[in-house]
Amino acid sequence: MSQALPRSGSSRPSRGNDLLSFAGQAVRFGAEAYGQWWTITGRSLEREVERLIQGAKASRSPAALFRGMANGYVNWLKEVAELAPSMAEKAAMELTRRARPHREPGEDHLGPAAEGEIFEVDGKPFPMPARVLDASQGWAMFFVSTEAANRSLGAAGESLVAFDAGGGRTPLMIIGVDYRNSDFGVYPEFVVALTVTAKGDPAGQLFAYYLAIVVTQEFTREAARVAWGLEKIVCLKLAVRYAPDNVRFGLSGERGKALSIAFPRFGDGASSDQPTFSLSQRGGGADRRTYWAMTTKSGSGEGTQIGGSVELELGVPGDGLCLCADGKSACLCETLRGFDIADRLPAANGWTERQTALFGGPRLLEFPDAVKRPNVNR
Repeated sequence: MSQALPRSGSSRPSRGNDLLSFAGQAVRFGAEAYGQWWTITGRSLEREVERLIQGAKASRSPAALFRGMANGYVNWLKEVAELAPSMAEKAAMELTRRARPHREPGEDHLGPAAEGEIFEVDGKPFPMPARVLDASQGWAMFFVSTEAANRSLGAAGESLVAFDAGGGRTPLMIIGVDYRNSDFGVYPEFVVALTVTAKGDPAGQLFAYYLAIVVTQEFTREAARVAWGLEKIVCLKLAVRYAPDNVRFGLSGERGKALSIAFPRFGDGASSDQPTFSLSQRGGGADRRTYWAMTTKSGSGEGTQIGGSVELELGVPGDGLCLCADGKSACLCETLRGFDIADRLPAANGWTERQTALFGGPRLLEFPDAVKRPNVNR
């Protein structure tokens, strides 16, 4: 089913309630930021104590122990430095683009609201936010032609535009995730996403827009469709293979090259509740609406590098090793070839050994009333 379970309450809030809500949100974000600072500090101290104990057991030299503590201090500084901007971004999205808890007459077609949402997937309740309790993730970022990026948006280009980071180049991400314990199930995932902005957005907020999400299970495909309006591709041949120094996500290439990407496996850093924002769309033509969602991720065993040894392989259409072999899916290998990244190292890449995440529900993307939006969703 594609409908959310019913919610109670439909009265229109007063301006006074809006101000109280704003104050409540401000207090909540302040408390959350304070709590996160202590979480980061406590976790760092625990990690360094464990490092000292293990170092003493292994009879490491004082110089090696000092280098480990110095690396831990640098990682703590990095996490604390990232806290303020990430919390500010979360607060801005929550306060200025929060979904309305009511519906005007005739607005039932606008899709799900965000607060307290519970969807029904395969006859079972699927509450928001959706949880990831244990996963590993690799990512690689390439800069691609903004012109090519806009072409790849297709119908979504009526309301979205590829972000130009300078010189006509747009960030494109390839992500591999191994979900070991999550509300979505247990499965690997292969993701291709562009960085975009919404046309008419005065803030120019950056979002991820998914060109393709490949999975191995029907449940996660249905959950993504029902909750966010995302269309995932199910491919039972998708697999994740671990080696001591790299992890490969992709299809089996026993008979030749097949779609796959290998990420270097490295890092001892950590992060807490880092927000990212994505866009999805529901409906078509005059009924198309754009929604945004926030995902927060935390991780350990993290590393980031510039131009690392990421290995991307693309299959050949027609040889049975590509996603398009099912006769239904678009050829993702050809899409990636159009960006001219097959023989290039990424601008940056990273790995997270242990990751947790919360996927927030969809919220209708709206702009301040004073700003006239372009006629793209009417």
